[in-house]
Amino acid sequence: MEKLIVKLWAVLIIALPGMASLIPGHPALTPLTPQEQAVKSALLGLVTREDQAVLDGNRRQLEQVFLLPKAKSALRHAEERQAFLDAWSRARGLAFTAVSVSLRTPHITFSGPGRVRVFAVVSERYQYRYHDSRALDGFGLGIRHDYLLEESQGRWRIVGDDFTDPLDQNTRVSGTANPESQLVPSPGAVPSLPLAPGAAKAVAYADRYCGAAPGCQNQGFYNPAYNNFNGDGGDCTNFVSQALRAGGFRETSEWNYDRSRAEGSRAWTNARGLFDFLEGSGRATILAHGRFSAVARPNARYPRSAAGELRPGDIVSYIERGRAVHSAIVVGYDSHGVPVVDSHTSDRYHVPWDLGWDYRTYYYFWRVHYPTPKP
Repeated sequence: MEKLIVKLWAVLIIALPGMASLIPGHPALTPLTPQEQAVKSALLGLVTREDQAVLDGNRRQLEQVFLLPKAKSALRHAEERQAFLDAWSRARGLAFTAVSVSLRTPHITFSGPGRVRVFAVVSERYQYRYHDSRALDGFGLGIRHDYLLEESQGRWRIVGDDFTDPLDQNTRVSGTANPESQLVPSPGAVPSLPLAPGAAKAVAYADRYCGAAPGCQNQGFYNPAYNNFNGDGGDCTNFVSQALRAGGFRETSEWNYDRSRAEGSRAWTNARGLFDFLEGSGRATILAHGRFSAVARPNARYPRSAAGELRPGDIVSYIERGRAVHSAIVVGYDSHGVPVVDSHTSDRYHVPWDLGWDYRTYYYFWRVHYPTPKP
């Protein structure tokens, strides 16, 4: 599971009525006061400007979002995100063309004159195009932020921004995440292969309950039948296990979810636990493993690359410094045949499988053997 920056929001979900929108099964927000609505509108404008400045590489516009020098750390992180996206897009032979933003603000706390804390769920839709194509691709991200805003010269600006960034997924590697910098050919046209019924059900489940990322269904909320482990180590493997169950796998004594206690077993909720269960149960086999350069390049065994052999319903495990830190489910491909994934914690909808990860990240690709439905 992804390592989260420590946040208070997991406690706030229980303690604050304004957080009702994040509790599964409680989509109604407490109406905002006019003052709160003004803060929300200002924050939406700031985040939109920040994201656009990151895509454009416009430092001047980026600086206007933050109250400097107080926000030096937040500005530095935005610059690191810009550097990662620039390096990743160049190495993949594509360019980002647009980003759009929406957000929910379950809790707004005024902590003094001209000072406010905002817990916000930010939904970002990115569009990109390969240099050799006119086709437009896109993906969605849902990110939970703890913002600190201060008013300066009649305008709100960001002073602090605490969040786990899916575009700079640096969990255990020191320094900023760096993508593989050498241009890597895309797998190309996707083979026309029938999707097993179980895999189709798992993918449909993932797209329905992937959360706050644009493209996800269920009004941007998780499945209320399961606990949300964000704030307690992450929810990525819990989500993948749910999708596998939707695909037809029965729970076992090792891999299960206790609904009466709202708890999952280690194999259900822990990235390494699921890894070990898949390996030992025979429900999946390792298709390939290695760093990006090994699994994304064509070779004698996989002319389209090992990544090009991933199919919807397969699983990707992400390893850093020998520790499994994240799990995601493959749900399809972009226009160049690059597998895209859904996941939780930082919510992802149809995101290229390697986006945000360091070149030193080690990947395991799992071919999942979904059970055949009984007639």
